[in-house]
This record gives sequence, structure tokens and C-alpha cells, in this order.
Amino acid sequence: MPLQKRHRSSDIQKDIFYNLIILVLISTILVGCISVIVNVRSESQYLDSNLQNMAKTIADSVPVQEDLSADSDDTSNYLLLTYLNSLKTSLSNIDVISVVDQNQIRRYHSNSSMIGTAYDGTVPTFGKDGHRIYVTSDTGPSGSQRRAYAPIYDEDGNYLGFVIAVMLNENIYHVIMNTIWVHLIGFAVVFLFALMISRMLSRRIKTKLLGYEPDIFSSMFTIRNNALDSLSEGIIAVGPDELIIYCNKAVSRILENDISLIGGKTEQLSTSFSMKNAIATGEVTTGLSVHLSHGKDVLVDKVPIMEEDQIIGALCILRDRTEYTKLMEDLSGIQYIVDSMRANNHDFINKLHVILGLIQMGKTSEACEYITHISSIQQAILQNIVKHIEDPSVAALLIGKYAQAAELNIQFSVETGSSLSRSDISLPSGDLVTIIGNLLDNAMDSINEKSNPPKEVSIGIYSQPHTLLISVDDTGMGIEEADQERIFEKGFTTKGNSHGTGMYVVKNLVDKLQGTIQIESEKGNGTYITVTISQEKEV
Repeated sequence: MPLQKRHRSSDIQKDIFYNLIILVLISTILVGCISVIVNVRSESQYLDSNLQNMAKTIADSVPVQEDLSADSDDTSNYLLLTYLNSLKTSLSNIDVISVVDQNQIRRYHSNSSMIGTAYDGTVPTFGKDGHRIYVTSDTGPSGSQRRAYAPIYDEDGNYLGFVIAVMLNENIYHVIMNTIWVHLIGFAVVFLFALMISRMLSRRIKTKLLGYEPDIFSSMFTIRNNALDSLSEGIIAVGPDELIIYCNKAVSRILENDISLIGGKTEQLSTSFSMKNAIATGEVTTGLSVHLSHGKDVLVDKVPIMEEDQIIGALCILRDRTEYTKLMEDLSGIQYIVDSMRANNHDFINKLHVILGLIQMGKTSEACEYITHISSIQQAILQNIVKHIEDPSVAALLIGKYAQAAELNIQFSVETGSSLSRSDISLPSGDLVTIIGNLLDNAMDSINEKSNPPKEVSIGIYSQPHTLLISVDDTGMGIEEADQERIFEKGFTTKGNSHGTGMYVVKNLVDKLQGTIQIESEKGNGTYITVTISQEKEV
């Protein structure tokens, strides 16, 4: 499995890495080309401006104007030569400076051998006003070049000649190539950084996806959501900031709320739902009973979510208490059926021994009569319970107690006319089983303390619309009058340290159901207990 994960993760890692590299490469090339074009243009404009400024500066200089104003044709003016040679030496981006008088004689040239020679190049045209300085491309003795022409005038505005400031094209190309190389180096550095960042980002995304391909991850996510939505329990997931990040469908059903809870906090639903302790301390809470505003009771579990020993969130699990109560009632009924089968097994073996003895004695007719008798009695009792007691848990309890009584040699009976209809009264089956079971257990314990007959216990269950009456009558030892009020106290018993909670539990349940308990008992003769429960009619 780990090998498959690594194989899948390498695919997505390569896809992300290559896509990011292509994106960065295209972006860098486009930006680089635009930047090169803009910078080359700016550099060309700067060079042209520099040539113009230099030509104008020379044309406006006093030594040049004085030299060209003189009538002499002497081209060995020391002051002019010194000034322009010094200026040329200080200018690294000017290759040639030439001063030509109005007679087309070079009064100065960077190449001293050309001083005094006739100018045979392009004669500049300075426009109508004669003052325009301009730059153009041309070819001269030094080769292909970029020239700036500037006219020379004396103080009276008389035209004396012109100045040429030259930069060779090969030097211009060199400057431009330097600019391009700087951009190429910058492009290489950016690309290397992009490689590293793309690799880091692809690895991080791979880690976030837990090593799975996106399609597999999305399929797992869909399956997980479907699985969680199929649960009957409500699942609420919160992040470290206590904000809800996930809810399954059962939450809306349990809370009876169709509004989206994503982005809110659990404590807005109920303060009992607050996840602060689970996130802050890692405390696990289970079985917390919460009564909701719409009347439903739910059981709440709070479980922190851990990752590498750190709490990254928590789960709030909601269970409808009604459903769990029903499940408990069903399990209680099954348990009593199992007890009944166990007790019936002992009783069945005893009866088999009786039948075997009658057959061995040769009394076959008596054996047949015995079989018919016990089967008819048992069948009648069982049919009567199943037919008239509609609550399965209570019916299973009575069958189990009948079998237990038979094993203890106690005559167990259900009063004539007993019936329990679901439509008459709505009570939790678990509460009924607890009440009836404890009353019958106390009755049979009391009967077992007697050594002489009769040993009988009977129960009556009568239901009418909104009313239930339960009566248990036994022939046990009875309860002294002084103890009849104390039997409902927790821990009070006349049977030893292992008892003393049955009647206390019964009393609490009856009080909760707003019912009453009446006791009639005579010491040595038995006890008669009546439980009455009434419910108000629904409007």
C-alpha cells in the first residue's frame, strides 16, 4: 500500500511541478521580452539625448565660438585643442567629436590627423530658424555611427559652423547587449527560484492530499460523506477555533433544524454543546444528556481530534435518546426472554424426569394426562400474556418471571382481565419493565423466606385511556407497619446488605411519571402493592 501511495503522489507532484514551471517560464519570457524592449528603447533615447546635449554644450562653449569667429584659418588654436581633448577624455560614451566651420573645414577632430581637412560628409540642415539640434544615423570615416548635429553661432547670431558628436554603432550595440545580458541573468535567477518554489509547493500539496491523487482523494471524500450521512448519529466537526466545518444529515433531523450550521459555533445551538474543554484540554465527554428547546432529549459525546499529539479540532456526536431508549427496551425484552428460556430449561428437565418416572412405573395413562395438563396450563398462560400485553418488553418480562417462579416452586398467575394497550397510555417500556420487575422480584424474595405454603404471586396490569394500574399480590412474609414507609428509602432493607435499592428505584420512577404507590401488608400473610399512573389528555 505505501508503494502505491508513493507512485500516485509522484504523478500529481510532477503535474503540479511541470505546470508551475511552464507558467513561470511563459510569464518570465513575456515580462523579460517586454522589459528588454522597453529598456533598449530607453537606452537608445538616453544615448541620443546624451549626444544632443554634448553637441549643444560644445557648440555653446566659448573656446569653440572664439576659434570659429576668428578670420584666420589657423587650425592650431592651442586653447581649443586643449579644451576639446580634455572633454573627449572625460566622456566614455562619446567616440568622436568634430567641429566644422562654415567653410567645411574641420577645425577640430578627435583624430588629430583629420584636423584641418575638408569635411566631405553629410552637411546638416538645421531647419528654417537654423537652431534645431537633431540626431541621425550615418556612416563616416570611423564606420557606421549615430550622430548629433548642433549649429554654432557667435554672440550676434551669425552662423559659424557646426559640431558633430558621434557614437559608433558597435559601441551602441555593446551597451544594448549589456542590457540584454543583465535581463538574461535576472531571468535565470528568477527561473531557479521558480524551480525551488514549484518543487516546495508540489511537495506541500502532495502532503496536504495525504499522498493520494486528486480523483482518488475526491472519491474517498465522497464515500466518506455518504458513509457519515448514512449514520443515525449526528456528527458535528469543529476546527481549533471552535467553528463548525462539517455536519452530516442526521444533525438536521435530530435538531429539527434545516439551517446550515457551517461557520457557526456549537454553543449557539446549546451551551451544553460547547467544545471549549475538548479543544483546550483534550477532555473526552460521553453520554451527556441534553434537553433541546423543541423538547427532544439527546445524548452528546465530545471527542478531541489529535494529529501528531496536537489537538486540531473536535467531534460532537449526537444521538437521539428516544432511539436509544427503544433499543434498551428491546434489549431488555430479549434479556428477559433469555432468562425465561434458561428457567424453562430447568423446569422442562424436571417435568421430563416426572414423565420418565411415570413411564418406568408403567403408568402411561397418567404420564399422558400429566403432559396434557402441564402443556395446556403453560400454553394458556403464555397465550394470555402475549394476547393482552401489547408491549413486547413487558410481555417478555412476565414470561420470564413465570418461568422463574416455576423453577422456585412458586405459583405465578396473571389476573383475569389484565391488558396493556399501547393506544391507552404512552410510557417508556424501560420504565415499565423496571417497575414491574422490581415489584415481582421483591414479591418472590419475600415468598422464598417462607417455608410453608401457600407460595403464590399474582400480577394485574390494567390500562384505560390515559391511565395504567399495576397490582402485585404475594403470600410472602409481609412488611411490618413501621417499615412500610421506610422501604422507599435508599439502602433500607430487611434482606441483607445486597438489597435496598429496588423499591427506591420504583418510587423514583413512579414519581417521575407522576403516579402513586399504595401498600397493604400484613406481617406473615403477604403484601399487596398498587401502582397508579395517569396522564393528562393531549389537547
